[in-house]
Amino acid sequence: MTKTLYCIRHGLALHNVTFWKIGSKAYTDYRDTRLLEIGVEQASYLGKTWKNIDDVELVIVSPCSRTLSTAHYIFKNKKIPIIAKDFLIEYPLGGKDICNQRKDLNLLKSIYPNIDFSHIKTDELLWHKKTESIEKLEERINKMKEWLIKRREKTIAIVGHSSFIGQFKDKKIGDEEHELKHCFPYEVNIE
Repeated sequence: MTKTLYCIRHGLALHNVTFWKIGSKAYTDYRDTRLLEIGVEQASYLGKTWKNIDDVELVIVSPCSRTLSTAHYIFKNKKIPIIAKDFLIEYPLGGKDICNQRKDLNLLKSIYPNIDFSHIKTDELLWHKKTESIEKLEERINKMKEWLIKRREKTIAIVGHSSFIGQFKDKKIGDEEHELKHCFPYEVNIE
């Protein structure tokens, strides 16, 4: 069965703007960066103007603050289940890029009570000193595909991150000047 996926990068977040001021330290100095006000506006705007939003049967979201907030603001007026999955966290997992290290699960549950965190089995994200390889990222992408294929829903929104989505849909991770658009639903079909 063919599934339609809408891959949505989170709204503009703190590290996205800070990068242009301090370079890659923006990724290493701020843990689990939040959406900026413009990111909230981007997500809210998509929620109001996206013509295919009512086709979405399920939302899966990376459990980072910026993606959780984006999903909340896009789908806040919809009765669509939202499930958080660790396999969607931005690349690279591990190493110095702590902007991708999610907060503890109990804190996230209290901030986002409308999001289902039951699919995350450990309270804290395992974060290794070694930076994740592209091969390990591909393993996470394959886990996501396997999980999605088993689902009954045909139209699913994925709220994630530029590098993860870029590698999934195009086998290409862009640099800061060639990243995916914020809060834009890229359509991908899988079988």
